[in-house]
Amino acid sequence: MKKFISLIDACSKAGGYISGLFMLLIVALITVEIFARTLFDTSTLIGDEYSAYFFVVVVMMGLSFSMKEGAHIRISLLRGKLPEPALKVLDLAVLAGAIALTGFALYHAVLMTYDVWDLGMTADSISETPLYIPQLVIPVGLFLLILQLTSDFLRRLLSFQIR
Repeated sequence: MKKFISLIDACSKAGGYISGLFMLLIVALITVEIFARTLFDTSTLIGDEYSAYFFVVVVMMGLSFSMKEGAHIRISLLRGKLPEPALKVLDLAVLAGAIALTGFALYHAVLMTYDVWDLGMTADSISETPLYIPQLVIPVGLFLLILQLTSDFLRRLLSFQIR
């Protein structure tokens, strides 16, 4: 079980690195666009479009890493008033709900991506990017988040002891 949890943590860390890489690519793309416009009075014509695609990668690939690092927002109004055993049960229930909700989102993201691929949809821009390519990152990111949520659930379940 520990190897499985470690593998998930490694996947989340890889997602974090990919997220960081694409943030750097956004900066590079915008910098190139600025220089092209300033020095050569021209444009790449894809700077804003691909920056948006890269931003989706930043967000979706960063979800599981953020979960792993405890960086997601928690509403702690109820947590401060509960005893330790109740907190553990609450954490397990919230993680189970998050897994179910993310699974629902994953299912629909896969359907959306498949439909876009099946219909052969492309971006309404000069690049005519097949839209399934940037959309693929959404189900991948959600899947990694489900894995990390499952890892956290298992980690808490294994340490669960009622006194």
